[in-house]
Amino acid sequence: MSILVAIPIFRVSCRVGIDKGRPWSIVDELILASISRVPRTIKELAEHADLPRQLVVASIARLMRFRLVEVRASANGASFLTSPYGFEAVSSGNPLPFFPKRLVRKASFVIERATGTFFPTRDVLIKSPRKIEAERKVGADVRVLGIEGDGPTMSQEANLNRLSEVVAQGWDEQLASIDGRTASVREDEYLVVRVVDGVPRGLPEAAGDELRKIVDAVAALDVGKQSLTVKYSGPQSSRPTEPIYHDCSFNPDDLIIGGSAQRQEFEKLVAGAHQRVIIHSTFIKAADVQALFEIIRAACRRGVRFSVFWGAEYDEETESRNAAEAAKIMEMVSKDPDTAGRFVVDMRTTGSHAKVMLVDTPSGDWLAAVSSCNWLKSPFRNVELTVILRDQAVVADVMGAFQQIIGRRGLSDTVATELHLTKRDLKRLIPNGGSTRIAVISGDAHDALLREASGKASHRLVLGCHKLGSTARPGALLQGQVAAARPGMAVSVLYTMVSKPMRNRHARELKAEAAANGFRLIEAGKIPLHGKFLAWDNDDLVVTSMNWASASSEVDFPDAEIGVHIISNGIATTALDQLITIFPDLEQEPSNLKSEITDKVAS
Repeated sequence: MSILVAIPIFRVSCRVGIDKGRPWSIVDELILASISRVPRTIKELAEHADLPRQLVVASIARLMRFRLVEVRASANGASFLTSPYGFEAVSSGNPLPFFPKRLVRKASFVIERATGTFFPTRDVLIKSPRKIEAERKVGADVRVLGIEGDGPTMSQEANLNRLSEVVAQGWDEQLASIDGRTASVREDEYLVVRVVDGVPRGLPEAAGDELRKIVDAVAALDVGKQSLTVKYSGPQSSRPTEPIYHDCSFNPDDLIIGGSAQRQEFEKLVAGAHQRVIIHSTFIKAADVQALFEIIRAACRRGVRFSVFWGAEYDEETESRNAAEAAKIMEMVSKDPDTAGRFVVDMRTTGSHAKVMLVDTPSGDWLAAVSSCNWLKSPFRNVELTVILRDQAVVADVMGAFQQIIGRRGLSDTVATELHLTKRDLKRLIPNGGSTRIAVISGDAHDALLREASGKASHRLVLGCHKLGSTARPGALLQGQVAAARPGMAVSVLYTMVSKPMRNRHARELKAEAAANGFRLIEAGKIPLHGKFLAWDNDDLVVTSMNWASASSEVDFPDAEIGVHIISNGIATTALDQLITIFPDLEQEPSNLKSEITDKVAS
């Protein structure tokens, strides 16, 4: 008896670039290090490393091919020493430069929706619903599997990882690029397994026991019963919920506080870009891009490419207005021969409130800026905070967050794919280490950090937000109250404006309530604060896009808010000293607050 079991699948296909080339071995690196300062002959190298002469010769020949080693002739014969290029490669601590051959292939794989297992398309039999029905018409016993539940994750990150496993056919190959124009995902097809006398045929060897049991169960159905529904039993979408901290170095000069300072830093980053600038700004405005046009044009003349994304979607009017500004910007840059084709604004909102900028440098390193500043819609008059990140492990985490923001369109989003591949390469670098600890934070990690700070701070906690809204009490003020309850604590919450449906009278009531609980709720006054920050004691600082006092994190889209937590000697003190010069009220101690605020409210 022959039975056809049809299992619903996703089929993903695209054209990919594969880098093929033998990576450097530990022997190559050992030999290169041993001749970095003193020239040695082949005989000396073989004896010193206790390696066969032929292996040393092969390694030296390859190192010379890539200009890492040069030969020295003397009366004793030929000896070998690292070239200046090779010495720089060894002393940098980074992996040796790799020069692979680029191959282009068509790649395709399927993900069965019962257990989430994926297979190369060449290993399975695929049929469309039309062909399934045609089999039934000619008398075939076809059993269709139904699936309940969310099914396997189809995120861009997950599909890129699957694709990497499918296309890399050996240890010397790796995924290098994806042609987003050729990427497609089909959801209306079936993986077909023929079961003959109880034995499944056509099921790939990589199929797990769970999938085999499901096929057996479908095949065992009574004659005439053509379907069986099961719950999805595969892995669920998994993302780290806890911030990942990296030991690194941090220069306090990379903390940028102020208004005009943000423009200066933006110009500095763009001017130093080598080939790439990628920006996410919640809002965009053609007039403000025009004000930055000369620095952008100069970078484009050097060959820099810009990709700009925006996230405004509070309501249909806000989204439409920013989409119109995106169209104006694209019209403006397309008319200039220097920027046409090199400055591209995505026309659809990402939905994220994050402010992130990524820039590559001539050295090969990347820089990341995590900020409260909408660089492409700002007069640079508000007080903002930006952190410039240089540690490549931290930058890789920022890239991962950026990829999650823009990668909702799957493999067809070329910039998200670019970020994934670059992030992969950065994560392979040897960590530099240092006395500072830095983590990229997103989503509800913001709320968790505020709760942690309110419980751990020993003598001060300062929270800065742009707006005071209806979520102020649970989002920020209750945490301030917890911290202020401990003896010796000075707690302040700084804001600029009241957000609807709140009114000024509600703000006055909250100020009185805060004073009664021993801390200050301070309005910024003439100099507006648009920055969002959390600082406690001396060494902890968070800079973010998150308005704790007027918004809450989105469970379904944690990357709607992106920030960075820095634990470094004196960094909170450095930040607050600068902020106090702008907002002197932050320096006041919370003594007699209840009577002070009550008197102001009464008057």
